[in-house]
Amino acid sequence: MSGYLKIYFLALISLALLLGWPGTQPPAYGVSAVGLQEDFIRVASQVMPSVVSLKAVRVVTYQPFGIPDDFFRGTPFEGAFRDFDRGGPVRQRQVGQGSGIVINARGYILTNYHVVAGSQQLQVRLHDGRQLTGKLIGSNAKFDLALVQVRSGGLKPAVLGDSSKIRVGQWAIAIGSPFGLEKTMTVGIVSATGRSGLGQGTYGDFIQTDASINPGNSGGPLLDINGQVIGINSMITSRGQGIGFAIPINTAKKLISPWLR
Repeated sequence: MSGYLKIYFLALISLALLLGWPGTQPPAYGVSAVGLQEDFIRVASQVMPSVVSLKAVRVVTYQPFGIPDDFFRGTPFEGAFRDFDRGGPVRQRQVGQGSGIVINARGYILTNYHVVAGSQQLQVRLHDGRQLTGKLIGSNAKFDLALVQVRSGGLKPAVLGDSSKIRVGQWAIAIGSPFGLEKTMTVGIVSATGRSGLGQGTYGDFIQTDASINPGNSGGPLLDINGQVIGINSMITSRGQGIGFAIPINTAKKLISPWLR
């Protein structure tokens, strides 16, 4: 075979391999990466309409200078401060922010207790921009869970999964409103299960994840790759970044069951 024929033959074989020789398959990592990307896109499209942003309005009353009327009584300063205008009590409006997940078509929203604790008014912002007033149905400080209800049609409930089946290393997806940035999705893995001793009351069965969780994510869902809720994002650690904790959804389902009747 001449040199030109050899070059032509080798070039033909190379081209056939690039285009897909019969029986050959494209690299597995290419197919896997594209497929995984589509899974994340599907989860976002499926679950985003079920995630809400919550604002808890609290009115706090305090004394401006914090000096009681009889603080200087019986001291050399009593006369000097007798006529001092300390002003009356001041009422201040405070707004806390968090997230929640719609769990059924009757308008029930699962969130954290610390998001709604002490609130006089609950403002719920749906995925489509509607602003609704929420009603607190039940809460449990020990487990940091609360149930809120809104009156509205067209709600899309999320699918609640089975947290007993989660495994360390599987994908974990968080959706919420960190720092007020609504409809934010972050991705990581389940880093550990059954975490305890975190200094948060007596509860100790958290799912640990490195999916980015920040203030405002509280009460939002932690999801698996199928878009099912496996936990309710609850807290982060102040000792480092990339460490967040969620309450297993099975725990939440048992707790809120009486409130749904």
